[in-house]
Amino acid sequence: MLLEELLRCQIQEWYPTFRRHTIPTVIIPLPTAFLRYIAWKAAYPDPDAPDEDADGPPPFLLPATTSGRTPFPPIHAHLPDPVSLLDRDTSELIFDSCDDDENPLRPAFPELDAAVADLGGAALPKLNWSAPKHAVFMAADGTARCTCFAEVTMLLRASYCIAHDLASARSSCHDFVRAEGVRRNAASVATAGEIALPNGGMSSNGSGSLDDPSLNPNGSADSDVSESSSDDTWVDDGFQYYLALRKWYPGLRPESEFRCFVRGRKLVGVSQRDPSAYYPSLPGWRVEVQPKIEDFFEDVVEPQFDAENYTFDVSVRADGRVKLIDFNPWGGYTLPLLFTWEELEEEQRGEDELEFRVVMQQGAVRPGLMTAVPYDMLDWGDGSGWDVFLKKADNEFSKQMATLGEDSSR
Repeated sequence: MLLEELLRCQIQEWYPTFRRHTIPTVIIPLPTAFLRYIAWKAAYPDPDAPDEDADGPPPFLLPATTSGRTPFPPIHAHLPDPVSLLDRDTSELIFDSCDDDENPLRPAFPELDAAVADLGGAALPKLNWSAPKHAVFMAADGTARCTCFAEVTMLLRASYCIAHDLASARSSCHDFVRAEGVRRNAASVATAGEIALPNGGMSSNGSGSLDDPSLNPNGSADSDVSESSSDDTWVDDGFQYYLALRKWYPGLRPESEFRCFVRGRKLVGVSQRDPSAYYPSLPGWRVEVQPKIEDFFEDVVEPQFDAENYTFDVSVRADGRVKLIDFNPWGGYTLPLLFTWEELEEEQRGEDELEFRVVMQQGAVRPGLMTAVPYDMLDWGDGSGWDVFLKKADNEFSKQMATLGEDSSR
């Protein structure tokens, strides 16, 4: 994968061209402070302080909110919270945003906090390339739907896909060379810039685009020179990242989403987007869907997306309309889903009839696509992390209830 191919798939690159054919999106250039925050660093480091990594990451605090929305509202507000019973001081520090907004360590990003409301109060977040899809196990409803900015930050910080965007996406390209000078502990905060509304243009400083001269491997960043870093952590080398908040549509169902593979500017394969489930309607419905996707590629995507090899995701509505969801580079970290990259790169593929793959029967799914929950959350056996946690919670709950009973009897 080449750097140019990767940069072309950034949402801020293709969204202006395909705005009419995709989901309404607000795109915001991210300040350096926020990138540091989701990379588990201090948002506003002291430039005179010693190495910030020496004592480990700073304590986790959700950002201060200005929208008035409560992040992660409890499902059963009348019941005691077992987490707070186990560690009341820590849980209040993390989740009690109303009473502790004055904490000097709590970051605030008011220009980002207000953006969710522009999309009707619910949005799906993503960075330049990836959405935090494998961190949805943390959400109460099991989706990436966010109703306030604190929920956005929680998913971004917990997502392996987002960490990859920050630390490894560009460095995984064959022709990427990091500039010698990087701002590892920069104290300055980049300007957030203007917001790209669904019906308007987008303004930014251009950093991170295909035309940005700072992306020349031989160039240098206008920054304080520091030691080069490893590829598994984010460093501030001047590359501009964006937060894309996409309007949440509850009608977008996983069985209606498909990944399309383009090689040599030809559509060579289509796969069910969610290979981990069997949808009984799909084997028959694909006969209707395939010609709609082929027409959408020939009329909309191929004439306007200037690349030889890539993938794009679409959603086909019940009325037959096709909506563009995303673009991804060919190969690399992009999942081939029900294909393998070896199959897709066969010379004869695309010359015959288009192959459209869906899960045909129960039990034929493909697990292990790095988008599931951590194994510890599935292991409920004796001695597992959950078993120990629940036993401690139960014991602490019993103690708390006994104490309450003694107080009430006095």
